[in-house]
Amino acid sequence: DFILPLQEPELYRRYRVDVPNGVLFYGPPGCGKTYIARALAKKLDYSFFDITPSDLASPYVHGTQGKIGQLFEKAVAEAPALIFFDELDALIPDRSGDHVGHHYSTEVNEFLVQLNECGKRRIAVIGATNFLRKVDPAARRPGRLDKQVFIGPPDVEARQEALRLFMKDRPQSEIEWFEIAERAEEYSFAELKFIVDEAARVALSDRRP
Repeated sequence: DFILPLQEPELYRRYRVDVPNGVLFYGPPGCGKTYIARALAKKLDYSFFDITPSDLASPYVHGTQGKIGQLFEKAVAEAPALIFFDELDALIPDRSGDHVGHHYSTEVNEFLVQLNECGKRRIAVIGATNFLRKVDPAARRPGRLDKQVFIGPPDVEARQEALRLFMKDRPQSEIEWFEIAERAEEYSFAELKFIVDEAARVALSDRRP
């Protein structure tokens, strides 16, 4: 529903089906949202912009609003492009809460304006959040980030592949991949990477695989 329209936009236009503007990944941290977004950009052969809230932060009034506009302008110049917004709830929080200041409203509005019909400008947007309901509802309505995909902890097969990937090119003896992956149930990719790095430090100190 997301990749094919970007690969064959003319086909979708012929059927008068809109090319999607974006998708929202949600789920616990460390489960590969950024990795999947980067892999999608590579598969589509799109320019990739990896954006965190700090990249757009500004000490000036409406400074963040201006940076959002500049980001989309740059993406248009390098189109086709995929913009990945990590921690989207921090950038466009739900404005219905009393804790959200007026400056956030202008930033959310700017984001929504840029998001509208960005698919027609050959820009795809992927947002990521650990807290789906904290993202402003206007961004989740049809025609915007209306496709929402849960990215949960990896299954045992994915954990095996992740362990092999993280262990690649490190000194190692024979490893029972399935046994380790099975024991690491509910571990995120980030936690698996941490375990491998810690094991490597111990092995390095002993000068052994």
